[in-house]
Amino acid sequence: MSKINIKKLIPTLLLYFFTGSVYAQFDLPDKEILANARKEVSMLCSRGFAGRGYTKNGHIKAAEYIARRFRLIGLQPPQKTVQPYFQHFTLNLNVVSDADVRIDGEVMEMGKDYILSPTTPASNGRNVIEDAGYGLTPDDLAMGCALLFKEGLPPEINRDSVKKESYKERSSTAAKIYGLRPLSPELIMVSKSKLTASFSGEQDNIPVLECVADSLSENPHEVHWHTVSELKEIETQNVIGKVTGAIKDTFVVISAHYDHLGQVGDAIFAGANDNASGVALLLALADYFVQNPPKYSILFIAFGAEETGLNGSRYYVENDPLVPLKQIRFILNLDLMGNGGDGIMAVGGVEHTNEFALLTTLNEEMKAVPIVKSRRNAPNSDHYFFLINGVRGFFVYTMGGPRWYHDVFDTPENLEFSHFSGLRRLFIRFIEGL
Repeated sequence: MSKINIKKLIPTLLLYFFTGSVYAQFDLPDKEILANARKEVSMLCSRGFAGRGYTKNGHIKAAEYIARRFRLIGLQPPQKTVQPYFQHFTLNLNVVSDADVRIDGEVMEMGKDYILSPTTPASNGRNVIEDAGYGLTPDDLAMGCALLFKEGLPPEINRDSVKKESYKERSSTAAKIYGLRPLSPELIMVSKSKLTASFSGEQDNIPVLECVADSLSENPHEVHWHTVSELKEIETQNVIGKVTGAIKDTFVVISAHYDHLGQVGDAIFAGANDNASGVALLLALADYFVQNPPKYSILFIAFGAEETGLNGSRYYVENDPLVPLKQIRFILNLDLMGNGGDGIMAVGGVEHTNEFALLTTLNEEMKAVPIVKSRRNAPNSDHYFFLINGVRGFFVYTMGGPRWYHDVFDTPENLEFSHFSGLRRLFIRFIEGL
C-alpha cells in the first residue's frame, strides 16, 4: 500500500468539510472525479430507485434524491414553495408494471429474452403460435392466433435494391402490425436482434411481445402470457436549482434528464449512461460553480419525463419558464455522458457556430476528448424546445463505448467513464468562456 501525502490532502479535506463538495477545484485528480461520478451513478441506478420510472415511485424517489444533492451542494431554489426545487407537471402514460411469459412451457426473462411494446394492454392468454415469416404476406395465416414475425426484410429482398425500395412502406414493425390486425390476433410477437424499450401515452387492444431472436426455438409452438398495465395520469417533476452570477438576470442553463424506463416485474432498466451519467456531470458542474460563480447566473435543471417524449422540458418552455427564455444566454444539455472514446457530438452546433467554435477551440487546447462533432438541432433530448423557441444551445452526448441503450444492460458496470473528468473541465471552461 502506497503512503498517503496528508499535506496534499488537506486542501481537499477542508473544502469538503466546509462545503460538502470535493468538486470545487478545477484541477482535481481524475481518480477523485471518477470516484464521485461512479458513486452518483451507482446511487441513481440502485434498486431502490426502480429504474427512475413510473413503477414503485422511482421517478419521485430519484427527484427527491437530486433535490437533496442540490441543497447540500448549495444551489438556491428558484421559487418559494412547499417543495422549492420541484416544478410539477402531469402526463398521460401507459404504465406496464409486470408480465409473465412462457413459450412451450419455458419461462422467458423480462428484459433479456423479451420486452413488452409500450402500448401493450393488461391481458391474459394462451394460444398456438402461427409463424408469419417477415409479416409481409398475411393472407395465408390463421385467424385469432398468436402471430410471430421477424423484423426487417427477407435476405432476397434486402439484396435487391429495387425490391427493397418497393417494400419500404411495409418494412417497419409498426406497418407489419397494422397489416396483421385484420386477422384479429390475440397476441403479436416480434423476433428482433436487439431489445429497445420505450414509453407510450396510448394503449392498444393487442399485446405485443418483442423477443430476442436467440431466445426463441426454431419452431415455437405455444405461448402463455400475462401482462399488467394501466393507462393513467401521473404527476411528476423537474428538479431545478440556481447559482447567481455577476450578471444576475442573464442565465446559462445546464440540464440533464434523470428519468429512465423504470422497473417491469423484477427487470430494472437502470439507465446508467442514459442518463445517470449526465446527472452525475450536472452535479459535478453545480459543485464547481457554487464555489466559483461565473459571469452569468446558471440554472441547473434535472428534467423529468424525457423518456416519455420530452415532457419535462416541453412543460418548462411552453407552460412555466421559471427563468424567461429571453433571459437565457445558452443551454448546455447533457445526455449519455458515460463514455467518449470516439469524441462528442454537439446537436445544434451546426446552427450556433460561434459557440461551437469556442467548444472546439477549448477542446484542441485541453485535449478533453478525441474530437468534437456537430449536428443540426433534432428532437432527441431536452434542448429541443429551447432551441426551436430561439434559445441558443447544444445537446452534447458522448460517442463510442458499449452500445447498450434502453435495455437492462445499461448498468454502471458497463460504463467506461473514459473522458468524464476531461468533459467536466471542458464544460467549466466553456461556460466561463460564454
